[in-house]
Amino acid sequence: MATSASSLFTGNSTYSQDFQQIINRAVAIASLPIDQLNNQKSALTNQKNALSALSASFSALQASLYSLGSSVNSGAFAVAYSDASVASATVSSGALPGTYALEVVDAGSRASAASVATVTDPDAASISSAASFTLTANGQQYTITPAANTLKSLADAINATTQGAAQATIVNIGSSSSPSYELSIQNSKYGPLPITLDDGSGNLLSAPTPATSVEYRVNGQPGTPLISDSRTLSIAPDISVTVLEAGATDINIGQNTSSIANAISSFVTAYNAANQALAGQRGSSGGALAGQSIIMTLSQALRDIANYAGSGSIQSIADLGLTFDKTGTLSFDSSVLSDAAARDLKGVMDFLGSPTTGGFLKAATDTLNGLTDSTSGAIPLTLASIGGQITNTDNQINEDQDRVDQLRQNLSAQMAAADALIAQMQQQVTYMTNLFAAMTANQNAMK
Repeated sequence: MATSASSLFTGNSTYSQDFQQIINRAVAIASLPIDQLNNQKSALTNQKNALSALSASFSALQASLYSLGSSVNSGAFAVAYSDASVASATVSSGALPGTYALEVVDAGSRASAASVATVTDPDAASISSAASFTLTANGQQYTITPAANTLKSLADAINATTQGAAQATIVNIGSSSSPSYELSIQNSKYGPLPITLDDGSGNLLSAPTPATSVEYRVNGQPGTPLISDSRTLSIAPDISVTVLEAGATDINIGQNTSSIANAISSFVTAYNAANQALAGQRGSSGGALAGQSIIMTLSQALRDIANYAGSGSIQSIADLGLTFDKTGTLSFDSSVLSDAAARDLKGVMDFLGSPTTGGFLKAATDTLNGLTDSTSGAIPLTLASIGGQITNTDNQINEDQDRVDQLRQNLSAQMAAADALIAQMQQQVTYMTNLFAAMTANQNAMK
């Protein structure tokens, strides 16, 4: 923005100060629109700063929702074991609290088989010259087509085709100085599943190692152990365990809403901070955004979040212990949440939901996304609009300042010319006055 200030007008006539006053008055009148524009820019800048602060408050509120979602997703259960070395459990929201006695009769093992033939260089040779192989492993049959006739290519083709159902490795059963590489294939499932690799002339593998299935009982049932080809077992609705070793352990599952309660407390703090920031922008004594539509939009968003209605046993945030006082401040009573979870934990979890799938968290997250989304959110769009207005105002100030500077320059030149002419005339008057005075003095002297 042009802000040049011309030097004060200087002249030689007795009217030079009058000329300066003329210039100053004309420039002051011409600068009035600039003063107004600067006031507008100051107001816009204050609005931008106030909205940026509100944006930070609503972003913090949004972050608190994601934190609450993480707490809900991690489950509202405490899991304890009489012997944690036997198994580990994963519990989701529909599980029934209680004690589950798990007896792992056999932790199971996986079969593996090695090639009968070996090679000294797996990057240059293979155990067969065939272009295609039939692999039987993990209870399935696969057609294997290596990219090249090398043991390395054969192993890569097995791993790519079976996608992890069977794992092929290359093992050196010789010495470092005299290597002897064999192909080794292992099932991913547990149990005595056959492993063969046929190149059209017969099986290229030795007999697979002995393997056993996973055998287990839950709460002493059934009499004959259950059998699984995986160490991940579903022992009850929404409860799965991963077997670690043979043995027995009691898995105790109890309710634990402490992490959810902590996350709700953080949400309440963030909600109140956003609400208080909005209150500072309302009314006749409000901040820079008082009366702006964005304040109504943000206020409505908070009301929508607070008024979310569920369809199950938990129908509102009040059922979880969240209530408002007369000033509109939100508070949280964690004992109400604990009581609700004791009556219907699944109902609590269903009401809360998640930020992406449903329930209170998704409704609240969607509402806040409509405010904060970088491309379509109300806050970024309003900030962009204010920023554009500031830029346009700056441009207008620059243009007006250039015109004022040019006016000052033109007036200074005109006043300088007028002053010079007056000064010349004043010099002539002085000369003539002095001349007549001298002539009068001479005449008087001759009398």
